[in-house]
Amino acid sequence: MDTSLSPTAFFSPSKAKQQRAQAQDWAHVETWLSNKYRGRSIPPFERNEATLSALLALAAANERADEEAELLRRVQEEALKELEETEIADSDAEILRALTTNLTPEGAQSLEALAGLTVALDASSPDPEALAHTLINIHTTSHRLSQHLTDLSTTTSYLSAEHANLLAQLDSITTNPAFTTPPTLPRETAAWTRQTKQLRAKVREYEDKLASLPSAAPEAEQLSSASIQRIAGMEEEVLGARERVLGLETRVQAFEGLPQDREKARGVVREKERELEGLKRRRDGLFEGLVGG
Repeated sequence: MDTSLSPTAFFSPSKAKQQRAQAQDWAHVETWLSNKYRGRSIPPFERNEATLSALLALAAANERADEEAELLRRVQEEALKELEETEIADSDAEILRALTTNLTPEGAQSLEALAGLTVALDASSPDPEALAHTLINIHTTSHRLSQHLTDLSTTTSYLSAEHANLLAQLDSITTNPAFTTPPTLPRETAAWTRQTKQLRAKVREYEDKLASLPSAAPEAEQLSSASIQRIAGMEEEVLGARERVLGLETRVQAFEGLPQDREKARGVVREKERELEGLKRRRDGLFEGLVGG
């Protein structure tokens, strides 16, 4: 039985797994501390998650530093070995001995810095002017890349704001009652359509009557005042019917393109959501292309 587990861990597999991982981390930290103290007792310290996290980070950094130091030592050994195996002319050896003997500490440090800079820049020559041009080119490239990163950051912020705006609009469309199709809309639309058809039929009937009035009267110029009043009333009725037809047509046109069924209307909303997802994918593709370029 694993004694490092608490009693509650036996009832929670995830907690048991977490406690086993912590026990392994503590074992790694204790081994690292034992190696550092080399047989001496490790000072007592509080054992909690914060201390464990700090010690793990310190151990990882120390191990990386040890690996880098070991790698540097190997590189130096190989360089010295290669230098010893390289045949040096007597004149060059004399110059090298004179340099190493007569250089001041500051001069030796400057020569070491020049050599290190040449190696770091991968320059073909230690000429100070060439090294200066290389450094200027590197600085210019770094500045240009920083400007590109600033532009990309601005573009990212703009796209994020637009994305949030589109999501807010989509949420408003899907949740706002003003955009919800009323349940009585199909019935009202059908009633308006019937009224429109009826009024159109009456308008045609009245127009036919008006067209037949001059031919039906043998003497149109001698029409009685009652007939004129009746014709005027019919004209007013026709005009009123025509205005009602236009009003109903306008109200019906406002609902053109909207499905009568509520589920179909919701389908239109889902289609708009898919279009939004397509726009998002297109935006991400454009952004990835911009970053890759």
